[in-house]
Amino acid sequence: MKIWIIQITNYTLSFLMWMIMGRIILTLMIGNRQNIMMNAFIKITEPVYRITRKIMPFAKESCTPGLSIVLLIIIRLAIVLTLQPGTYK
Repeated sequence: MKIWIIQITNYTLSFLMWMIMGRIILTLMIGNRQNIMMNAFIKITEPVYRITRKIMPFAKESCTPGLSIVLLIIIRLAIVLTLQPGTYK
């Protein structure tokens, strides 16, 4: 598999992870007020939250951001460790 496909996938998942962290920080700073910045974070991170809620329906709403980050980290590690050409032999 081409290395650039793996890198783009890894960077995209990393971007989503940082957006979730940004949404958490923004929520802590400004609360539930809706503004342009918060709406952008919501539009980008809500699909990840939706997938996390489907995978783990037993989780509370307050745990969704943390579980989403853990899920993204697991996916990133699985992709990088299994698909990247071996540098350790």
